Amino acid sequence: MFPSRITTPLPSDPQSEDIFSSALSSLFTDVVQNNHGVPGGHLTYHSPRFGKIDLRIPQYPHVEEGRKLFAHYLWNAAVIAADGLETASFDEELGSHSDGHGEQDALEWEKRYWDVRGKRILELGAGTALPSIISARSGALSATITDHPSSPALTNGTIEQNVRTNITERSESCGADTQSSPTSPSRPGPVDIFGYTWGTTTMYMPSRYGTRAEQQPLDFDRIVIADCLWMRSQHVNLVRTILHYLRREDRSQHPASPAESCALVVAGFHTGRETVRHFFEVATGEYRLPPPSSSETEEDDKDKRRATDEDQELEAAEDVTGHLRAAEIFEIDVNGLRRPWEPVRTGENKDQAQRWCVVAVLVRR
Repeated sequence: MFPSRITTPLPSDPQSEDIFSSALSSLFTDVVQNNHGVPGGHLTYHSPRFGKIDLRIPQYPHVEEGRKLFAHYLWNAAVIAADGLETASFDEELGSHSDGHGEQDALEWEKRYWDVRGKRILELGAGTALPSIISARSGALSATITDHPSSPALTNGTIEQNVRTNITERSESCGADTQSSPTSPSRPGPVDIFGYTWGTTTMYMPSRYGTRAEQQPLDFDRIVIADCLWMRSQHVNLVRTILHYLRREDRSQHPASPAESCALVVAGFHTGRETVRHFFEVATGEYRLPPPSSSETEEDDKDKRRATDEDQELEAAEDVTGHLRAAEIFEIDVNGLRRPWEPVRTGENKDQAQRWCVVAVLVRR
């Protein structure tokens, strides 16, 4: 379902390897591809509502710091996030797309959280910025796209090109009617691009790191985080960013009303389920693994040392730990099948885990 929405054009003079690579998903249907495109290349995302979204993939960075970001692909988590944002931000049921890329019924996404119409959106670790592009075209009040200052998505102008191709030029070609809504699909709201380091409170000009942006954003209704959980060392910084930029609800008038401001988290298990579990423990204070039994083995001893390290880590980050809760959390596979989130799945191997992403809506406690 989700991978079938992506097509990669062959080079003008394709080699046999290019043709074979483009046919892998058809030849080996049980092999799941969780990243798409080639560094510096292009691909097309076939949106059920907006049609073709042409995306440039960031180049493979020459600087080691940039390589660690893995921005030089489009990942399934971004595709799933884009689907949720697009589906929930449309009142009519999305039917099958005419080019065959919408062959299945639209999934149910909770509008209370995923509808971005009239909302201010922040995307962290954007890469190709597909979720932000979909948000802007779905009627978001504004979209703020960020990535690490060393990311090739910023340094090579990839995000700026994707925004220009899929938002600026398309809205100009539509010739938006002056009577239409300021944030209608034909007239998207403003889109800003910044260099940003998680855990900080300052955003910088995208191509001039060190140059502070003149206008600093204050807060946001939605924070989109797609495939940013694989670095355990950054979990505290991610949560700190959420707490700083997520708009605080005024509950005085309607204390029983459901919270709307939220972080939308979608992540694959690239560095293991345990890494993902750790993020949700930092964010919510929940999902802690039970301590090992008293009959210790060498492996148990490692687990105990790890638990001690985690205790110390959480104590050092007590200003952020447990200030969020998961309003909803589940797992979804590449075909749209859903199942409950489990911090541990005994017997799950890497190939099995690769099919799945975790989806969570985090709100303030």
